[in-house]
Amino acid sequence: MYAKIRDAGSEEPAMATMDTTPGRRSSALSEPVRPVSRRWVTKWTFALFGISLAYFSTQQILLPRHANAIAGGDSAVAIAITSYAGVAAAVVAIIVSILVGTLSDRTLHSRGRRQIWVIGGAGLAAVAFLLQGLQTSAVGLVGMWMVFQVGYNAAFTALLAAIPDEVPVNERATVSGFLVLGQSIGPLAGMALIGFVLTGIVNAYVGLAIFMVLLTIPFALGTRGVPLDREQRSPLRIKTALIGIIAPLRHADFAWAFGQRCMIGLSNAFGVLFLYQYLRDAVGTNPETGTLILSLIYTTATCAVSVPCGRISDRTLKRKRMVVISSILCGAAGITMAFWHTLPSAMIAAAILGTGFSCYLSVDQALITQVLPRAEDRGKDLGVIQLANVLPYIVGSALGGLLINSFGGFTTLYLSMVVTGLAAAAFVMPIKAVR
Repeated sequence: MYAKIRDAGSEEPAMATMDTTPGRRSSALSEPVRPVSRRWVTKWTFALFGISLAYFSTQQILLPRHANAIAGGDSAVAIAITSYAGVAAAVVAIIVSILVGTLSDRTLHSRGRRQIWVIGGAGLAAVAFLLQGLQTSAVGLVGMWMVFQVGYNAAFTALLAAIPDEVPVNERATVSGFLVLGQSIGPLAGMALIGFVLTGIVNAYVGLAIFMVLLTIPFALGTRGVPLDREQRSPLRIKTALIGIIAPLRHADFAWAFGQRCMIGLSNAFGVLFLYQYLRDAVGTNPETGTLILSLIYTTATCAVSVPCGRISDRTLKRKRMVVISSILCGAAGITMAFWHTLPSAMIAAAILGTGFSCYLSVDQALITQVLPRAEDRGKDLGVIQLANVLPYIVGSALGGLLINSFGGFTTLYLSMVVTGLAAAAFVMPIKAVR
């Protein structure tokens, strides 16, 4: 599994338990050149696994379950609650991603710039879950989901920024492949937990909170980044920070990468946000069992292709072609769900989407790190890229509910998935800095 990632920590004493990664270079702002260690990748992947387990399984099953309980089984009301929760949480995620990226770029902690934000974010998200399970109103549910987003996005932004901080360019797609694995296997594990073990609402939130914290601790407390020297920290001014949100979009390659991430994010949002209701109302199957089956198929496809795609991309350093092909696959998955409302057709779509989206994420994440304008602003600029991950869910939550309830139902929803996937493929072509 780690064939291309040598154990850079293998020369440490046998009793060492800490990844002493700062030894690979003297400055936090310089490009890493030595291979990242296996232990670092393992701990980083488990942290992503933990926060993904909590977030995506809640988004796909627990939040709709909770919304349906509050709505008394009224599908239209449940869809509306889910839409409001998605929009409100996405607004919070936009603000937090940029803010945490900006602050973590300037963090002087001896353990590195990112680790403290990972453990702090996971802890806050866990507290939010403990309170969310007690909510009995739509307002309370939406409010606690927003608080959870603060913690989740703080941890996620810091983990993403650790890639350009610690991973050489020729290993970034491979490491990003493990990001895809964590974001795929984590939700599947979470859905299995809340589908078969933690079948209530309160105990599901509590269980997910515990797993999330336990899985982020090894990275947050067991690794070290290169500390930022005080003289390297740029002053933080409100005006500069606000300009900094727009500044990277003035770079053409970054702007095109931002646009294509928006399009593929919107395509994916159309595909997954209302899957629970699609299985329940259009397919006519048990939505929790159906979601678990589709997630298993999706995860199997993901595990098969994400890391190999990353390795191929790292060997050739040709990113764009693979991003184009995978974007087209992501869009094509919507065709079967648009015209054939059956579980077998949804299973085919899950296999196609798992193949396309996992390959896309592993390669595109590496592509993104190569078009970041300034080393001093890696975290902040990746926070700006998070806008492209979050904005589609705002649009997808609002527009998706409108399409289902007023403009053609699920057929229109999944045709929109096709169109946006093709748009993502077109947006990557003008990027010049990456082959």
